[in-house]
Amino acid sequence: MKSKKTLIRNLILLISLIVVVFIIIFSIGDIKNITNTILNADYKYILIVILLTLVYVILWPLSLALIIKKKEGFMKLTDCYKISATELFFNGITPFSSGGQPYQAYALKQKGVKLSEGTSILMINFIIYQVVINVFSIFALAFYFNRIKEEISGIIYITLIGFIINFLILLLLLAIALSKKTGIIIHKFITFLTKFRLFKKLEKFIPNVDLYVEEVQKAFKEMGKNYKNIILTTIIKIIALLIFYAIPFYGLKALHIDIGYENIFYVVSMTCFALTMVVWLPTPGSSGGAEFAFSTIFQSLSISTDLSLSLMLIWRFSTYYLVMLYGFIMYLLLQRRDKNENRDLYRCVQTTD
Repeated sequence: MKSKKTLIRNLILLISLIVVVFIIIFSIGDIKNITNTILNADYKYILIVILLTLVYVILWPLSLALIIKKKEGFMKLTDCYKISATELFFNGITPFSSGGQPYQAYALKQKGVKLSEGTSILMINFIIYQVVINVFSIFALAFYFNRIKEEISGIIYITLIGFIINFLILLLLLAIALSKKTGIIIHKFITFLTKFRLFKKLEKFIPNVDLYVEEVQKAFKEMGKNYKNIILTTIIKIIALLIFYAIPFYGLKALHIDIGYENIFYVVSMTCFALTMVVWLPTPGSSGGAEFAFSTIFQSLSISTDLSLSLMLIWRFSTYYLVMLYGFIMYLLLQRRDKNENRDLYRCVQTTD
């Protein structure tokens, strides 16, 4: 009951944010021009945008599904996949994209996976994710930082904050995995902070922090044992994220903007910059910030405000709302299967009696 209330509350918050965002968008741009621009789009490229989104939503959960299947061989791959795909929905409706893992841990437990094992699986997936997004971030910084800085000098340092946050998370994970002393230092540091009244409440989090350190170390050991599976799932994530970041390129073509394929990796980098800039924003799907960051960064292509807002709406619809819808469908299918399994189990018990 509590989880359903939380789900409803998050959905209400999301819908409210969407309404506010659209009000702001249409107050900045000309609603008539934006509508006409989208209606006059080249639907051949709109179709490509939708197809690429579908490829992304199919590929992205596959990596976690393969990790689950490798570790929990008794589970059906279809169930592994559905559980993995629910991340697309629950991350989209929760602040900091924090809702996916808790639900997946619960769903895995319902399938007979021990909570500690489920947590380890999800930690492996999170580590791979952090590696992949940092690879893309480093690529974007190395090749296109100066070019984008010239165009959006006013907000480039906000983007750097996002990059630094992601990179520090990865460094922390590596430090915990490679040295047991890191966990001890973290424990002692938090314990020291609790001696001060301002940080006294941190005391109750110490057991959770110690458990997190153990889970990270366990996950890295598991990754070493199953390195072939980890390489495969990492490649899948890289391909999926490359497709995801490339979607705005075809959005630009749909709006009749003359952009050659030599600029596709620049567009990939700009999308990476836009999303990294709002990684710290505590709203579902970074709503509000993601729209602002994307439309601002893509104005560096010397397109008008109305064009950049039109592009942003196409991008946001395909990569956020369609993605969430797919995750929600997988959630419903998983729930339906669980109900059918429980009903069959009940009938089996009744027959036995």
